[in-house]
Amino acid sequence: MLRASTQSLFKRTFTSQTSAKATVTKLSNGVTVATQPSTSPVSSVGVVFGSGASAENPYNNGVSQVLSNVFIKDDLKAVSKGLQLESFVGKEYQSFISTSSSIDASLEFLQSEILSNEISDSVFSSLKEQTLKATENYETNNHQGRVLQHLHAAAFQNTPLALPTVGTVESLINLEKSDLLDFASSQYVGSNAIVVGSGSNLKHDELVSKVEKLLKFSNGAKPELTKKSTFLGSEIRLRDDTLPKAWFSIAAEGVPLSSPYYYVSQVAAKVFGDYVATEPLSRLQGIKLIDQVNEYGIVDKYSHFSKSYKDSGLWGFSAETSNFVQIDDLVHFTLKQWNRLTISVTDLEVSRAKQSLKLQIASELNSNAKIINEIGSKSLASVESKSLDEIFEAIDAISVKDIKTFASEHLWDRDIAISGAGQIEDLFDYGRIRNEMSMMRW
Repeated sequence: MLRASTQSLFKRTFTSQTSAKATVTKLSNGVTVATQPSTSPVSSVGVVFGSGASAENPYNNGVSQVLSNVFIKDDLKAVSKGLQLESFVGKEYQSFISTSSSIDASLEFLQSEILSNEISDSVFSSLKEQTLKATENYETNNHQGRVLQHLHAAAFQNTPLALPTVGTVESLINLEKSDLLDFASSQYVGSNAIVVGSGSNLKHDELVSKVEKLLKFSNGAKPELTKKSTFLGSEIRLRDDTLPKAWFSIAAEGVPLSSPYYYVSQVAAKVFGDYVATEPLSRLQGIKLIDQVNEYGIVDKYSHFSKSYKDSGLWGFSAETSNFVQIDDLVHFTLKQWNRLTISVTDLEVSRAKQSLKLQIASELNSNAKIINEIGSKSLASVESKSLDEIFEAIDAISVKDIKTFASEHLWDRDIAISGAGQIEDLFDYGRIRNEMSMMRW
């Protein structure tokens, strides 16, 4: 009875927050407007473009980050108007978000800061230097983030998803103001944009009316990528024995945003969950892989992920360890557990993974900015955004058979991408790790 009551309370708690589905309207100028309620007492309005790092090239990589800094440069000016600004750069989207009690003030600021194409030489120089320093710091100190960027570069080499969202020091140094203006004029057009609003008091019809009145997008065809992102089994390694730990990531090709296995792949990742050795509760999740790595002390933290994009995806894990002489043991235990997804994953494991995923999604969709990014990025990829109730229903419907089918098609004996940095001597050769993607069965 206690378990049943707890589950019922869990469902009621999150269903009452953002259960409504997004309302979407396509305007005559090609711009899409969408709204979804949230529990926030203030309203956020964001313009999301189908650009991001995948719309860049090796020579202007990082231009999106500079343009994000251009948007938030006048933070003091925004605060004086009662605005809070945020901007995000993803692989396939870029968002500019303003939060305020006044929709008019947010839209007017968005118009003046991202659609006017006005950047002075001094502002460009200052923000280019700021972005360059941030990227240098990222490459020097954020080892796990760098490994994930390298994982994409290995898995999708020479295709749009290979470029890092933070840019590179080499490309940023040579960036000119004309690169920003050219990128903005080609990408920030109405046909490549969606305006998303979120808040407890935001009315869809009101936002549509105000967008038509206050936002003036440039006309132009929606830019198309010259290449489709395709997966290639390969590796990138940057061994550095001066670093105190090893960071590495291994992934197989995941599923795209439009795949029927989209939520199945996320549940499969949650079967193994996340682990942090210094957090006592992290050790008590009832996950077999965690029991193994905790017993032998072979990892400081790990995280499984399922990342989906328009044309492809990545399914795998990232790890950080100071026990770098047992990396091979960690890889062996992890990939043998992956094998179990195809042949022996249990109902209990899948049930726990589904609850964990629902908790994560409900937590993420309780933020205006995350709601805007979720709706915007999926809509621009021609994928319908679901309400929280619909997401939970889709997750609840996932069975052990679905997990096994997904694993059989996407993980069992599949090529992998590998990236690593730091003391990775014990991250053995590609062929050895690739062989762990299956096991002898008779």
